[in-house]
Amino acid sequence: MSVTTTSAPAPRSGGRTPRRYLLAAAALVVIALVSVLVAAHSDPTSISGKVDTKHLPNKGPAPALQAKGWINSPPLTPAALKGKVVLYDFWTYSCINCVRTIPYVRSWYDRYKADGLVVIGIHSPEFDFEKVHKNVQDAVKKDDIPYPVALDDDMTIWNAFQNQYWPADYVADRNGDLRYTHFGEGDYTDTENVLRTLLGVPTTAPRASTVHPEAESDSQTNPETYLDVEHGQIGVEAGVHSYTAPANVPSPNVALGGSWNGEDDKLVSSAPNATLVLGAHAESANIVLGTSTGRPIDVVVALDGRPVPANLRGADVHADASGQTHITVTMPGMYRVLLAPGVQDHQLTFVAQSAGLEAYDLTFG
Repeated sequence: MSVTTTSAPAPRSGGRTPRRYLLAAAALVVIALVSVLVAAHSDPTSISGKVDTKHLPNKGPAPALQAKGWINSPPLTPAALKGKVVLYDFWTYSCINCVRTIPYVRSWYDRYKADGLVVIGIHSPEFDFEKVHKNVQDAVKKDDIPYPVALDDDMTIWNAFQNQYWPADYVADRNGDLRYTHFGEGDYTDTENVLRTLLGVPTTAPRASTVHPEAESDSQTNPETYLDVEHGQIGVEAGVHSYTAPANVPSPNVALGGSWNGEDDKLVSSAPNATLVLGAHAESANIVLGTSTGRPIDVVVALDGRPVPANLRGADVHADASGQTHITVTMPGMYRVLLAPGVQDHQLTFVAQSAGLEAYDLTFG
């Protein structure tokens, strides 16, 4: 049995909260209209235009933070935030779009904390493994996040802000009132200008340090793809089944080989050599993996049937003494597989070396 991708599903109501991104599109009719497409697994772009920092709307008081725990800080109460400009950054650690914003948020924290800026990362998890505080602590360390992180395990803060997207930024002034909101990646200069205005930083003062982001492309790439039963993107069946992958899997399809257990939120390899084959049309490719055994699981990775060349390897791919390329899954999270100089077409193959590999999601850039 082979499994291939279908069109991306509409946002679901009920059940597990889908990751929602923003895709800005121009309507080519009589006038240029900007419409917002809200869908799971679309690459987010900004819906904000240029911001008039002299006329920021007042959207009322920011909600108090009822977190399940804190990293890098004791609990921050409204009293602790009084007189501060606060940037609330909603993220979750397996989200590539969130991870790409972190260097910018960190640079603002470093530059403006002495001027009265408080940055709070609101970690609102999508997957169950992102509710494990130790996993979030490890991700905070890995991504070098120095500012406070509120653990929003049950989405209480998310709901209080009526938020719908990862990533999302909300900025409150020194009176505690929300004055600016931005969804998705991009518009970093506008966000910094809002922070500087609310902080009263002189226009001649130095700006935050320059960030060198991952290369981006305007070319169409694979849609973000869930590897589970619930979303129905790859047509996988519930329960344990044996699959046979075809020799060629064109973009944006996914095929399985060997024995996999289809669950609502993931696939789990039920025997060694369970295989996932991806037709990738992308510049970068990442996969969210975990281990149900509590022990590291090795995954052999091939690009077009051969070891991944050194110049195309993502940060989490390594080669053994024989030249074979692998990912070693030690904790649930996002693993970077492919990083090319531009959008390319490839076939990526992942082979679990033991049972218990959890596969959740594929993301692209």
